[in-house]
Amino acid sequence: MTDGPTERTVGGFDRPARAWVLGLFGAGGAAAGVLLPRLAGWAADLPWVPFQGPLELIGSLETWPAWGLPAGGLVAGLLFAGYVIAVSPVLHVDPAEVQVRRRGRVERVVPRDAVDAVFRRGSHLVIENRAGRVLFDDDVEGDADLVRDAFLAAGWPWEGPRD
Repeated sequence: MTDGPTERTVGGFDRPARAWVLGLFGAGGAAAGVLLPRLAGWAADLPWVPFQGPLELIGSLETWPAWGLPAGGLVAGLLFAGYVIAVSPVLHVDPAEVQVRRRGRVERVVPRDAVDAVFRRGSHLVIENRAGRVLFDDDVEGDADLVRDAFLAAGWPWEGPRD
C-alpha cells in the first residue's frame, strides 16, 4: 500500500534498527552465556545467598565447552530480538482510520470518528475516545516527531507539542 500525502505508516523497526536490536540482544545473550555460570558459581559459595541449589546447578554449567554457553545465549538473544521486532506495532494512519499491525496482520482498526485525543505518554502513543476510554496504548518505535506529524497530516486531534 503506497502512502499518500495524508496517509503514512509509522512505527516498527526499519532495517538499521532491526540490525541494531538483533546485534544488541545477540551480544547480550552471548555475554550472559559466558558470565551467568561464573556469577552463579561465585554466589553459590556465599552462605547467605538464597537458592543455593539452583545457583550450584547453573554454576556447574561452566564445565560445558567454551563455545556452548555463549552460542546458546546468542541463539536465545536472537530469538528474543525477533520476538521484540515482531510484536512492535506498525501504524497505518490515514484521515479515516488507524490500522494497528503486528506480525504483518491487522490487529485493530481505530476509526477516526471514535477518537477524541491522540498524545504521547512517555514513549507510548495513546489514543482515547470522548469518554476517556483508551483505544490504543503502546510503545511505537521510531522518531516521535514523525509519529506526531503523521497524525497531524491526517487531521487527527493531536494533544501536546506540535513543533
